[in-house]
Amino acid sequence: MKRRLGTILLALLCAASSPVWAADLWSAPVQTQQWSQPEYTEPWSEVEYVEPWGEAGSVEPPVPGEAQGEIDPMLLDFESLYGIWLIWTPSAPLGGGHVQQGKDQGMVAINPDGTYVLLHQAWDPDPVEGSWRLSYPGEINGEAVQAIVLLDGPTGTHWAVAPDPSGKVRLLWAMQWADGSALWFFDAELYR
Repeated sequence: MKRRLGTILLALLCAASSPVWAADLWSAPVQTQQWSQPEYTEPWSEVEYVEPWGEAGSVEPPVPGEAQGEIDPMLLDFESLYGIWLIWTPSAPLGGGHVQQGKDQGMVAINPDGTYVLLHQAWDPDPVEGSWRLSYPGEINGEAVQAIVLLDGPTGTHWAVAPDPSGKVRLLWAMQWADGSALWFFDAELYR
């Protein structure tokens, strides 16, 4: 019994002294240096502005389509959005040198009688039919475009077919807020 009690006491002593020894090694003081003093720099001098591309007061010719208040007619021609459009989700980088390749996702048919059919494979395998309306001024994220808003599309949210200033046509979906306003997100490009 004494031998067994001695073995237990020896094991407890070894177990108790080992963390103390490790803690002493870990908590050894480290010598650090003092912070350096900041260096004084001269205050900024006044900048002299010089017109790099000509004399002061020269007027550049206006760029067509960029006059104040002028909007490209393509952005307002909603009738050009009627018909059948194919949905293309562009490629996207995934990181690490990997790329998710673009893919055809379905189609949207916009009829002049105020109805639409939207088949978007990424959101709903079944076609969604409904009615559409024209967008209000600035409704699509404050842009100066005339879009067609597809009411109650896939997932029960509104979708929009809107021209882009670059000349492309895009499919957007709306995140509705409690006050009825919406933030529109790019989903796919449309092409014929």
